[in-house]
Amino acid sequence: MLCTACRYRSVTKQFFRKADGVVLMYDITSQYSFADVRYWLSCIQEGAEDGVTVLLLGNKTDCAAERQVPTQEGERLAQEHQLLFYECSAASGHNVTESIVSLV
Repeated sequence: MLCTACRYRSVTKQFFRKADGVVLMYDITSQYSFADVRYWLSCIQEGAEDGVTVLLLGNKTDCAAERQVPTQEGERLAQEHQLLFYECSAASGHNVTESIVSLV
């Protein structure tokens, strides 16, 4: 079984080439999904134009009891790479609109 990142490697450069903004989402209940963020950041850097806006979005805040990725880790990564950063819940709608509005 291939990881999500492995399945889409062949299309990433084409996909990011014309992007004005990118949402890079990880699951706060999965350290593995957060670890994949660095791979996707490198794809964005290789394929996107300079100055593309990237929103780092930690999802599933409604599952706080199962959290594996502390908010501070997401904040630190965002600061390191000059990304916008939010945490949200697609299930409850928490911070979904606010995060996308900040990207726009």
